[in-house]
Amino acid sequence: MNDVASNDEVSSGPRRHNGPISRRLLAIARTVRSEEPSVGELFDSLESEGLGLTLLLLTIPALLPLPGPFGMVFGTLVALVALQILFGAERLWLPEPLRRRPVPQRLLRKVIRAGLDWAGTAERGLREDRLVWLTGRTARMLLALPLLLMAVTIILPIPLGNVMPALALIAASIGFMACDGLAVLLSMLIAMAAVVWTAVLLYTGAAAADYAATLLAGLAVRLRAMLESVGVDLGFAAGVSTVFAIAAGLVALAFWVQTIRHRRSRRTSFDPALDPRERSRAMARRGRNLMAAASVATAATAVFVATRFMLTGWI
Repeated sequence: MNDVASNDEVSSGPRRHNGPISRRLLAIARTVRSEEPSVGELFDSLESEGLGLTLLLLTIPALLPLPGPFGMVFGTLVALVALQILFGAERLWLPEPLRRRPVPQRLLRKVIRAGLDWAGTAERGLREDRLVWLTGRTARMLLALPLLLMAVTIILPIPLGNVMPALALIAASIGFMACDGLAVLLSMLIAMAAVVWTAVLLYTGAAAADYAATLLAGLAVRLRAMLESVGVDLGFAAGVSTVFAIAAGLVALAFWVQTIRHRRSRRTSFDPALDPRERSRAMARRGRNLMAAASVATAATAVFVATRFMLTGWI
């Protein structure tokens, strides 16, 4: 694992990793020396800092401003960590089967490298041992309640509702890792703003949903009346819409699968004779095209499904 630290320091750009988060990430690389450490080994080496780091790593994916699996999955995991902090845990508790699972070296390198790249920017405003009483065990237990509230807010399927709570959790995790009480205090201010923001989204979302339902109901009535006026059987039209919806859905699924495979593929899938920059551009161009095609096919599926519902009177 010593080579992990050195490799990451070289590949992450600037070599000055003297901030509190960078030092802890490099300490992980130096501490875990086995060829393929277990999950339990890794988190035991983190000690109490593992709670803040785990909170950080679980919250970053939840920054996606979309409802769905990301918010629900990662919000639930963040809630479990917040509950452990609430009950005074100094180390992250993990089920024994999970503790025994190995952590691939390649994955660990990627996590540390990405963390070092990101920490260089985040640490500019941090200062260790500032308002340190806000980062102790008792303070963490008290602050776990608003953190748990932020996790529950992330779980809720509210469009754009993930961002503010996730920012509050990230600020808190950084403050705990760096022992910077000002960052923790800032996270509480963001959490209060997140509560207000969530309330605004719920109110406007309810009003928008009511307006959309009324609009769709009116469109459904007009669509059925128009088809009946020209002698089109509504049942036949609904069947055609169902067939098109299934076809568009299969096309969308195929494009999404290709998009995921493209993201996981290596640059060696392109012509090795190309310049590295050209390969990178080709990969980015192909990824954008696949994403655009998948999005269009998904939108078409939604349109056909909505049409089918309008024709059958479900809307």
